[in-house]
Amino acid sequence: MTETGISMLAKIGSAVSHAAEALRALALAKQDGDFLGSEEDLIQRLGVSRPTLRQASAQVAQEHLISIRRGMGGGYFARRPESIGVSRIAALYLQSRQASFVEIAVAMKSIRAELSALSARNTDPTQREELKAIAAQDRDPGHESTADSHSYLAFLRSEREFGRVLGVMSGNSVLVLLLEILYDFAALAWREDDVPINRPERVMAYRKHRAQLADAILNGDEEIAKLASRRCSDLMSEWIHEDFDGRAFAGPGSQEEGRPAV
Repeated sequence: MTETGISMLAKIGSAVSHAAEALRALALAKQDGDFLGSEEDLIQRLGVSRPTLRQASAQVAQEHLISIRRGMGGGYFARRPESIGVSRIAALYLQSRQASFVEIAVAMKSIRAELSALSARNTDPTQREELKAIAAQDRDPGHESTADSHSYLAFLRSEREFGRVLGVMSGNSVLVLLLEILYDFAALAWREDDVPINRPERVMAYRKHRAQLADAILNGDEEIAKLASRRCSDLMSEWIHEDFDGRAFAGPGSQEEGRPAV
């Protein structure tokens, strides 16, 4: 390729990069779902060609900062990225580094304790009601049979929901993302190897401790909330050590006969 050709490619790449930066800035200045403009609007506003805008918008769309709708009523819209994309990539990173279940438990213990302490400062009535509802379910699971798969899945959903409520109440997006990463890594395990499955006594014991944690948060006691959170984590760590001690987590695709590699 000639020097002229290389120079032209560099200019095109630079134009696309500048357009992408401008689109990111526009999207971040708006609320999720806000209309940014039609394709013609943005071509004029950014002062770029149609191919440049389309290349730039493809990049920003991959980052989940904009969405593009074609046809009548279409155009470019602001979007807010969700944690799941980041957390799943990070979870795969941890898998590639052969991180263990024990490491998950240790990291979760610190993160959840801090989230619990921060949540104890929260006085928002709506968010507190959400936490109360989870605590009520933990005290009285009702008609659920903790021995069957339905209750197991219900327990997993409730644990995710508990983490979500803690995240909202804490107001710390960084800790929430870290917790989501660990949740997604843990979810890579085969269901048959999860520590609460087919162990109703473990589910009930954990729910009891989680209800006590919720009470401490609702009472606004940061130190007791941290202590209760650590008790929950210690309980899970104890089971993980019992079930996985000396065993590496290999993840899906590397097991023999449906079991994680040893």
